[in-house]
Amino acid sequence: MGALLAAVLVSACGGGGGSSGSDPKTPTVQTTAPATLSMPLGVVQSYSVFGGVAPYSVSSSDVRVLNASVSDQTLILNSVGQGNATVTIRDRNGGSVAVAITVGDPLTLSMSSVQTYVGDTVKVLISGGTPPYRVSALDIALKGTIVGNELTLKTLSVGGPFDVVVLDARGQQAKMTVTTLAGSPQFNLAPAAMTISETSTEPLSLLISGGTSSYTVRTSDLTLLQPSANTVTGNTVTLLTGTKGNRCVNADSPVTVEIRDANGAHATSAITITDNPSGCGNLKAVPASVTVTRGSDASVLIQGQAANGTIRLVSSRTDIATVSERLDANGIAAVHGVAVGTTDIIVTDSAQPGVSLTFTVTVVAP
Repeated sequence: MGALLAAVLVSACGGGGGSSGSDPKTPTVQTTAPATLSMPLGVVQSYSVFGGVAPYSVSSSDVRVLNASVSDQTLILNSVGQGNATVTIRDRNGGSVAVAITVGDPLTLSMSSVQTYVGDTVKVLISGGTPPYRVSALDIALKGTIVGNELTLKTLSVGGPFDVVVLDARGQQAKMTVTTLAGSPQFNLAPAAMTISETSTEPLSLLISGGTSSYTVRTSDLTLLQPSANTVTGNTVTLLTGTKGNRCVNADSPVTVEIRDANGAHATSAITITDNPSGCGNLKAVPASVTVTRGSDASVLIQGQAANGTIRLVSSRTDIATVSERLDANGIAAVHGVAVGTTDIIVTDSAQPGVSLTFTVTVVAP
């Protein structure tokens, strides 16, 4: 009878299992920072820490890239160098959560493929990564040189597609392909065709061969590509993002650029803007962080939403600052300071699943 009672008591107390001393009623440490985060170089961002058992501690896997600290329930991130770092937040009981952070923009090229004529010159803008840059290409087909953030390609032979790889100082790579055609008409735009991603916001440069100045330029879709104010400088045509401020598309979209010279001759370049399956990913807040006086309002411009998306804004601490849930007709969000402190505003786009933007609001006393 005594043995049977002991067995019942052990069973009732949950013997043989357990969670190594953890309390299932106590949630693990959490943060409002996303699991993966991109930060510009030289900025400070803050997020809330909660759950688990305070006090909290934090460490950075690479202090040359990112410094991290925690004050009470606030995680403070300071980006100090280009690269990648993992920030780990721990509570008193050893529970942890990690945030993978990339500082600086990824290495990208202003176009991903071009089609042009033998003897033409193609100029490509390099952005992100860590300078200085270098280029690798098949020497018998292309001659590539880099000055600053501009890659110049001189086509030498017919064929392709040829791979062109740009590398930065940290070994990141960005690749494009070049196809060269025989012959060169008396008046043409180079490249004759190119493909760029919808995530690209860099200016595009086309080069004029032949023709008689002055020139006029038009595009078949001004919402995606528009000529700059000084469209033609010398023999270079410059195209900017469209009238909506980005190149976000719902599907791969062709845009024709046409140039006419003083004699009425015309040349064209076919530009295809490709849809990025993971979303346009160009959400941007201007300014990137906001300081507002308690009881006052501030305006923030949100850029980079997808063509058919709806922007939604949420404040992580409405007791510190509130924000309008939707943008106005000009893409402006209204922020209102409630109490002294710092909070994050999270911006999402319904047409870009998984893409979000976080900017910081600091409320100060009058």
